[in-house]
Amino acid sequence: HANQNHSIAKFRVDFPRYQYDRSVLLSSYTMSSTSPPPSPSRVNQEQDTDEEEEEVNDLSVEELLYSSSSYHAIATPVSITMILSALAVVFINTDETIAQGEAALSSAYEAFDNTAGGNATTAETVGISVVNALIIVCAIGAMTFVIVLLYKYRCMMILLGYMMFSSFLLLGILGGVIFDVAVNVYALDIDQFSFYFTLWNFAAVGIGAIFWQKGIPMYITQGYLIVTSVILAWQLSHFDEWTSWTLLIMLALYDLCAVLTPCGPLKALVQLMQREDAPDMPGLLYEAELPREARRPRTGSRRTAARNTEVNTSVESPSPASTEAPVAATDDQTQPTDAESNLGPPPTGMLPLAIAKLYKLPLTEPVEPRRRNSFTPLLESDEANAPSATPSNDNLAQQYSLSQLVTDVEVIFPRGGGYINRTRNGNGGVRYVVKDRHGETKRTLFVDPETGRVMEERPRSDDEEDDDHKNNNSIKLGLGDFIFYSVLVSKAVQYSFTTFAACMLVVLAGLGGTLILLAVYRHALPALPISIFLGVVFYVLTRLMIEPWIESIFQSPLYV
Repeated sequence: HANQNHSIAKFRVDFPRYQYDRSVLLSSYTMSSTSPPPSPSRVNQEQDTDEEEEEVNDLSVEELLYSSSSYHAIATPVSITMILSALAVVFINTDETIAQGEAALSSAYEAFDNTAGGNATTAETVGISVVNALIIVCAIGAMTFVIVLLYKYRCMMILLGYMMFSSFLLLGILGGVIFDVAVNVYALDIDQFSFYFTLWNFAAVGIGAIFWQKGIPMYITQGYLIVTSVILAWQLSHFDEWTSWTLLIMLALYDLCAVLTPCGPLKALVQLMQREDAPDMPGLLYEAELPREARRPRTGSRRTAARNTEVNTSVESPSPASTEAPVAATDDQTQPTDAESNLGPPPTGMLPLAIAKLYKLPLTEPVEPRRRNSFTPLLESDEANAPSATPSNDNLAQQYSLSQLVTDVEVIFPRGGGYINRTRNGNGGVRYVVKDRHGETKRTLFVDPETGRVMEERPRSDDEEDDDHKNNNSIKLGLGDFIFYSVLVSKAVQYSFTTFAACMLVVLAGLGGTLILLAVYRHALPALPISIFLGVVFYVLTRLMIEPWIESIFQSPLYV
């Protein structure tokens, strides 16, 4: 935890800010890929890079404690959702409603009828189930791409309107179906007006709690998200058995590709949602608050720590006034003295081209500008492109490529001026400390390797630490994970309690394993694959091997 003044910092600028939040697990949403802080591999020596590569998979005690707190915070609502879904499937159903629901889902979602009777062989049934599941997953993927496009181009009125309308129908109509079944099964006395009045208020309050949220306690919002998952799990549990399990496997594979592949729609949605200027998208994520003592790890020798340190950042260059006077620059502590400033050739040193251009330092070898675009905007003035124009991040980005801006070049320093020390922060990232001619520190800079922009770093205050803790000390899980976890245990409980218990336990174990991987890789991960695959495997093992073995023991006990 060395050099904590550098590791706990925020970057002062005027452009949109970026936050780093590694607590997001997305599956069917969710989740914030931002431009990471500078990678040490661009500026550190090879020996330092090798050491960081060796330590990249190490987990500190602080990280393990944070992961355990995250697991406890998210496993509780997941367990409640799965238990309520299993209870609803068992106690709010009859043979008639199950048959009706299976026929309704088959006609609405399945391209090929898989419930025609016993004439089809097992291979034909499996093939039809795979095709139906593949069609459903393709439809889900296409809708996700539409959501990504609407979100990217800020069509928020359309997107939020659709989500609110669909949520209202889900709570009002599908919730009404469950309510009606419960009324018939348990012979509840209720008049028609009270029935519809209750549904209207239930749906209206749910829309306000999920999408408005202002003035509504968080536990109300969380409760409605759990109820939404239970309603959808109850509805989807009416798929026939082969289609249900095939669909769960297909969804796990889709989730793996959609989150981890470069062109995955969920990966793109994560990156868009984690931008600082990104609008909120309520209704997609379940957010659980962590205990105040559970703080995200901020320091460490891991290479990826710099990318996930909980900091407030913005990507603006230092103000023009701060870069008017050129300064001398040196590596480490080599500073030109007053005596040396009048003798011999002027001192030289190595700096990234972006910093050299911002401070107007002459280069020993000129670098030819290479514009990224082959056109000039019509509204861009000639003065903005003139060589004498005041350099800025925007101007430099137009004149030079990213590789040029982050490459070190040899610059000529003015004699007797200020200087720049190259240092490393607690995470191993390179920082450039600007000092005046008297040795007083003026600012600390670094170059973002993803954009080539020069950013300024300054320590954060205690108040900012508290505000940041309040706003970001939480873990998020995609609502789709809740739903499909519940579908899995709902299908398992229809066979026996043993299969339900086994599936529920391995789903929670898979969620814990995903959180461990999250602590290792520090970016959004799919939460479905591990839990779903474990659930399917243990469902088959429990149904075909463990349960028959237990029953045989009960029928003919062994005496020891």
